[in-house]
Amino acid sequence: MKKGNGEICLFSIFPPFFLQRNRRKLMKIAFLFPGQGSQKPQMGLEIAEHFEVAKAVFEEASNVLPYSVTDILLEEPATRINQTEYTQPLLLTVSHALASVLEQEGIIPDVAAGLSLGEYSALVEAGVLDFKEALNLVAKRGQYMQEAVVEGEGKMVAVLGLEDNVIEDICLEVSTPEALVVPSNYNTPGQLVIGGHAEAVDVASEKCLEAGAKRAVPLVVSGPFHTPLMKEAKVRFAPEMEVAELHESKCPVLSNTLGTPHEGVPSKDVLCDQITNAVKWKQNVEWMLQDGVDVFIEVGPGKTLTQMVKQIAKAKGASVQLFQTDSLKAMSETIEKVKELKG
Repeated sequence: MKKGNGEICLFSIFPPFFLQRNRRKLMKIAFLFPGQGSQKPQMGLEIAEHFEVAKAVFEEASNVLPYSVTDILLEEPATRINQTEYTQPLLLTVSHALASVLEQEGIIPDVAAGLSLGEYSALVEAGVLDFKEALNLVAKRGQYMQEAVVEGEGKMVAVLGLEDNVIEDICLEVSTPEALVVPSNYNTPGQLVIGGHAEAVDVASEKCLEAGAKRAVPLVVSGPFHTPLMKEAKVRFAPEMEVAELHESKCPVLSNTLGTPHEGVPSKDVLCDQITNAVKWKQNVEWMLQDGVDVFIEVGPGKTLTQMVKQIAKAKGASVQLFQTDSLKAMSETIEKVKELKG
């Protein structure tokens, strides 16, 4: 039956119960896993107190690592949680614990993606990496990245409100072999992080402001991650990755380095390249939107990825639903609302 304006009325063709029953077929879920910078004291502990499956993940991690995860999360003052060698396995643990809760509730991703370190959480979720093996890998990855550059020699700055190609050209203009600056994180439209030698990053930041950037915000990080200055970390990490056992993915996992999904069993070379190459997060999200993902669940502390997806989806004119899991309240609401969507 047609309405007066000539449009098809779905309720005239399919009764409401049919649409409700088939809603899941029209919904595609992505799990998003945050990276370094999203960590905070006591993250995930409230949920571990209420869900045994999450508690078990914390206990498993503490048995694998040479320290208690819970002890570090409760530590005052919170010092080790912000040291890269601890931050990475801690975030992986929390993300895996939260994902385990969602899975137990019947919420399974169609796609998985993570920002930087978060890509390893996505690989665990998709069955590519065993959790224990991933813990050992990211502990080494964090250690090597922490030690790759002397503190103060490197720097990262988020450039806001300037086109990517303009920033790329400025980096090319400023860079020399002795003073390097490159794009390191493509976050959202109008937000690109540059990194490299501190003096080169400062010069590039000033030129970006002169070219019309709204702001250039220095990031509090322990090194110029995802730049060629991390070469030593990549070289040291490669043998660790070489002996790791990788499996074919249960669902598409987005590669930060490629901007598109890994194919089959992810390439170990590509995973190692992630340490020195730019993170193409904006491209990852654009691929998911193009693939039809319309429900995004941030599985980890904070709402950074949620805000990024919101901006990217708006720029693309896409309608999406966004959920978080960083507190017991948020987790409970996410479980309830996503189950309702599934019908």
